[in-house]
Amino acid sequence: MVYNYEKGLDYALYLLSLQMRTVKQLEDKLASKEMSPELIAKIVGFLKEVKYLDDVTYAQYFIRSRRVKYGEYRIKMALKQKGVSNHDIEDAFLKLQDDEVGEPHDPEEAIRIILDKKIASTTIDWDRLKTDYKYKYSIYQKLASFLANRGFSSSIIKSAVSERLAEEFVDE
Repeated sequence: MVYNYEKGLDYALYLLSLQMRTVKQLEDKLASKEMSPELIAKIVGFLKEVKYLDDVTYAQYFIRSRRVKYGEYRIKMALKQKGVSNHDIEDAFLKLQDDEVGEPHDPEEAIRIILDKKIASTTIDWDRLKTDYKYKYSIYQKLASFLANRGFSSSIIKSAVSERLAEEFVDE
């Protein structure tokens, strides 16, 4: 099918009505329909001009929806894979910090919630943990690697896992 500007714009608007997309995602989708690069550039330019297509806004929504489960590093990598530039990612994080003056997002609180869920679903012999250093180290490594895969920084992981394992001994 040969696309002209009107049909290409209609298709792009249809795609954006289904879900938010980055500039790169939309360009790739339009290119898969064998539209010319000039036509794609014209459509994307118009959509940017009318603010239907904005990578910073996309990144803000993406960050808000993912930061309860994932850390900053993983979110940044996912956005880069979706074609968002480093500059736009940093802008999105800064705008979110500015918007949340009253109630900022606390990554340490998020990591505690995730860690509590993981510990609840993991079989841990708490009595053995007190006496067996190798076992304690293996549990620590398991929890730390789980959180690292979620994209949290090592300093937050160290403090959260150490605090959480220490809590079990204080509670008794």
